Amino acid sequence: MKRLNKILLTGILAVIFVLASSFAWSLPYLVEEPLLTKGMSWDLTANGMLYFEFDRDNDGKGDFYTLRVVERSFFSAETPTEVRRDFPMKLVIFSQYTADRYYYIVDPKPLFYAIDLNEDGVWDLIYKDVAADGVNGNEGFYASPSGMFTPRIEGF
Repeated sequence: MKRLNKILLTGILAVIFVLASSFAWSLPYLVEEPLLTKGMSWDLTANGMLYFEFDRDNDGKGDFYTLRVVERSFFSAETPTEVRRDFPMKLVIFSQYTADRYYYIVDPKPLFYAIDLNEDGVWDLIYKDVAADGVNGNEGFYASPSGMFTPRIEGF
């Protein structure tokens, strides 16, 4: 009887592993953020995060995005070099206005990575990197805003 239980338990674990891994292997491979100088644009989301848009396949459409939490934002007449000196461990982004600049202070590594597979402007996958330490395997699937990777239940 104990042997039958072990075989049954092994079989159940094998099925769970196969089902879980098939979903994980079906997700697109997450890559490191390109250089920010290679980005197409940057902007703020409605929830106050700063995102960078990239075109990895060079067709003129955004297909990869990284998002960072804005820790501080302010107007200043200081130069970017002066502001970077005040925030040595952070990424400093700014918009130039007539007399001064508007600065955004964010973490150097993204908190979220988003992929738009069909380049329709709606993100298909979002990965979250809680440690904000770059792509190294500890990122987790967060959401599929487009529904492309959301299991569909018949009748709903």
